[in-house]
Amino acid sequence: MKFDCKEISISDESFGFTLTFSEKKYDHIAESRKTIKELMHSSSEYLMIQKTYAENEFETEYFYFETNDPDKSGQLNTFTINLSRHQFLMTHDNELFEINIKPKGKEFERIKEALKVLTADKGKLIIHD
Repeated sequence: MKFDCKEISISDESFGFTLTFSEKKYDHIAESRKTIKELMHSSSEYLMIQKTYAENEFETEYFYFETNDPDKSGQLNTFTINLSRHQFLMTHDNELFEINIKPKGKEFERIKEALKVLTADKGKLIIHD
């Protein structure tokens, strides 16, 4: 998978922490008005990494990644992420995910911090400043 990222979103909510790289900028109001058929046929490339928080002391956190290709999505355990100011590279199960990024302002710092949260005790994170 390879694409140029147009939108980066980072969210930390009660259920978990999410970082998403999207090939397309979304107008969330316009997207909410589309029919299911329109949404299914308008998918663009994206990569989402999510850490779902444990709800109680008997559960564990869950690490997951998702792309527009369901066959290239799933639990995230063994991986390597290389991040530079212009590129996000992730290798998982011998698959390379290459995303060209152009972060603005402090967005690169936010991406670095998000990846540190998402990869704590998992995989390998290499940051090139």
